[in-house]
Amino acid sequence: MKTRTKTFIFTSVVISVGITFSFALLYYFLPLVYESDKRASAIKSSNEVIEKIDNQPIEKIQEVVSNEEARQGATTWFIEDSKNQFIYPFFVEDNNKNLRDNDMLVIASADSIVPIISTTIKDSQGKKYTVKVSMFSEPIMAVKATLLKIYPYILGLSFLVGGIGAYIYSYWATRRVNRISNRTKNMVMLAEPTDYVVKGKDEISELENNIQFLYLSLLDNIQSLNLELEKSNAVEHSKSEFMRIASHELKTPITAMLGIIEGMILNVGRFKDRDYYLKVCKEILESQSQLVQDVLFISKLESPEKFETSNEVFSLTELFNETLDLFELMSVQKELTFEVKLEEVMIDCNREEMKRVITNLLSNAVKYTKKGGVVTILLTSRSLVIENQCTPLEQEEVDKIFLPFYRPDYARARKDGGTGLGLYIVSKLLLKNDIAFTFEPMENKTGMKFTLTFSSGVKSIE
Repeated sequence: MKTRTKTFIFTSVVISVGITFSFALLYYFLPLVYESDKRASAIKSSNEVIEKIDNQPIEKIQEVVSNEEARQGATTWFIEDSKNQFIYPFFVEDNNKNLRDNDMLVIASADSIVPIISTTIKDSQGKKYTVKVSMFSEPIMAVKATLLKIYPYILGLSFLVGGIGAYIYSYWATRRVNRISNRTKNMVMLAEPTDYVVKGKDEISELENNIQFLYLSLLDNIQSLNLELEKSNAVEHSKSEFMRIASHELKTPITAMLGIIEGMILNVGRFKDRDYYLKVCKEILESQSQLVQDVLFISKLESPEKFETSNEVFSLTELFNETLDLFELMSVQKELTFEVKLEEVMIDCNREEMKRVITNLLSNAVKYTKKGGVVTILLTSRSLVIENQCTPLEQEEVDKIFLPFYRPDYARARKDGGTGLGLYIVSKLLLKNDIAFTFEPMENKTGMKFTLTFSSGVKSIE
């Protein structure tokens, strides 16, 4: 059975029982309350009359009582003298027909007369009289009879109104429950949210608001999880691609070295010159050793919880001067010219990481600058600019230059001994230290320019 039907039946039964019970209480208590009110009113009015007639002439007493009985119409008065003779109401002077109190009650009917007052008063001459007041009970019986007559109509109309009200209430109450049910179905299907206005401040409205908030939070969490999953998949793909390329970078030189060693062992052809090819093997091993070191460094760099570094304040200018000395021999061999302009700059970051950045940038600048070219270095408190004269890279190559193992000129890079990880490591270290950077062709298109922009933690000493 549906909730709406259950609600309608339950509400109808409650209304029916309530109406029946209310009418029963009305039928039982209304006559009692009516009789009590009438009795109290009659007693109050009769006592006021008794106060008026006390110590009055007998004629005055009879007149007042007669007027009061005529005015009220709901009470009957009896007045007896000390000889039990009625002086009110008036009867014929016949002793055989003098009526006593019990005789009057029989005539008036015991069911219709209810005694309410019996007291003694005096007239103006000091004679005592007994005053008895009774009240008619017919109106009370009429009320009960009237209630029984109109009861079927009241009951039918009440059931009709109650049934309509029960149906409206059951529909209104379950409509919101059905709406919540449809909302939860959408949650199961992960449907897109629509405009959902909740009216009211009762518990069901609060439940609707909570479900709406839960639904939106669920969708946000799912979206966040999907983004995290995409990032995780991208990272996994990047790692897989990195390992594939790294294994290729290791496999190719090792295969070549194995061929050289095998030729030396067999002492065939050019490989008879063992001294020369031993140097070649040594260079290959040194190159691969550097590649392995770079791979291990990247592995540590991408695991921050295992690669903790501390910052310190040091002179970036002094670090530059120390690093430049390492490239003097290379610059002489290639007939390069260094144009250096360094301000005294203090920086707050990891010294070893910044040294590695500068070393890689200067190494690339020296390696790829054409013979007889110029390398320009400009250091200020705002930025570091390294320019070298070379063939400018296309934008497509610039977009890929920071990818691991990418070389614009693969053959030349391998010949010069590069691992293809230098700029990748540089980008990771600069991002780690919150230093912005750009790599772009020079304005005059005669070379490339690498720019580091310092945002904080840097100051110039004049």
